[in-house]
Amino acid sequence: MKTIVIIGGGWSGILTAIQLLEKNKNISIKIIHSGTPIGLGVAYSTTDTSHLLNVPAEKMSAFPNNPKHFTDWLIANGNSAEQLEKQFFPRLLYGKYILELFSTLKLQEQLEIINTKAVDIQKKENLYSIQLDNNKSVDANKIVLALGNFLPANPKSASESFFESSNYFKNPWNTDFLKGLQTNQNILLIGTGLTMVDCVLSLKNAGLTGKIYAVSPRGYTPAPHSKTETYPDFYSELKGKTLLEIVQIVRKHIKIAEQKNSCWIGVIDSLRQHFQELWIILSIKEKQQFISHIRHIWGVARHRLPKNTYEELIDLKVKGQLEIIGGRINEIIEKNGDITATIQLRGISEKRTLNISRVINCTGPQSNYKELKDELIRNLLAKKIILAHELKMGIQTNLNGQIIQEQGKMSDDIYAIGSLLRGVLWETTAVPEISKQAEQIAKQIIDSIK
Repeated sequence: MKTIVIIGGGWSGILTAIQLLEKNKNISIKIIHSGTPIGLGVAYSTTDTSHLLNVPAEKMSAFPNNPKHFTDWLIANGNSAEQLEKQFFPRLLYGKYILELFSTLKLQEQLEIINTKAVDIQKKENLYSIQLDNNKSVDANKIVLALGNFLPANPKSASESFFESSNYFKNPWNTDFLKGLQTNQNILLIGTGLTMVDCVLSLKNAGLTGKIYAVSPRGYTPAPHSKTETYPDFYSELKGKTLLEIVQIVRKHIKIAEQKNSCWIGVIDSLRQHFQELWIILSIKEKQQFISHIRHIWGVARHRLPKNTYEELIDLKVKGQLEIIGGRINEIIEKNGDITATIQLRGISEKRTLNISRVINCTGPQSNYKELKDELIRNLLAKKIILAHELKMGIQTNLNGQIIQEQGKMSDDIYAIGSLLRGVLWETTAVPEISKQAEQIAKQIIDSIK
């Protein structure tokens, strides 16, 4: 019996295990996992009911070949079927959906959960030996790296001593920043994307009356989901074009939509289904240009908020409790319990100083694997079992998740899923993409061991 070891027991790891066992019962699966609750990962470990999915229910099925699986589960669990597909449910509820799938998975006698951390991989004749941090090891015929998201990198600062402070919270996905919170304190959030939104809602629900500042280089915040007319597919116009030409064509269609009193969001939604294909054919230079100049705008359009959540943010802005600032952190200093943050404002020479009590890093997961302190990643990079992606996002793989090793050699035995493929696929962190990847990787593994 062949053994497949999945390193990482978040959503992508659990999905892969489910797909493997659906395709072949005559295998052994071991999931090595530590940290967040198994199956939930960072995103679905939240206990705050105001943290909503930013994708409607109709697109959240765990199974690509059964798109109604999640909505059917919702109905079976007492939710009204009316307009169910378009609703945005709490991530806490989606976590229950995941755990129910996992509870079924646990009944499989071929599955073993190993509650520890993998720290190294060694080739051992025709097998791989995965070293664990408890000085034990696990042998595998095939390995799937489902490592999920790492903590954000510290922002650049003229002085880095503050990052050792108990008032700096590098992990925005737990509730430590709420402990001991005084309601009149002023808070600085670094980053203005979806993670910032979660933190703002948690602070509001905790009764904070003080000011919340959120800063990012451009000060962009996610747009809301809204009911829009379907915009005609114009992908055929984009094939074979350069990045500059693609941008020009998209702008042209946004103007056409505006002239028809239609929302620009429909244009983006039309493009969204093809974006991975476009990303793949762009040159490395064009991808770097996209990352430098366009990705922030794309993030506004792509990672949208439920309407109610967006309105909550607008209300906090109107009341003056939430302020979004475009600029970069220059320095954060803590002295005698007082914290001051100096921000270089965007587009002007002026700097602004904020007096705050806590700082929360909402810049998003660290994706530059060369900068990670994780022992497993460091060991795999040193041995060139994996190679960091040249865009400083994840690792090198082919389009199907097989890792690329030294001298461009493709591994037949080690695969990666989810955020590890960011440089290769760009769009690779949402459930629709990960569920397809899990199915694809499982098929490749099962086909290779027949």
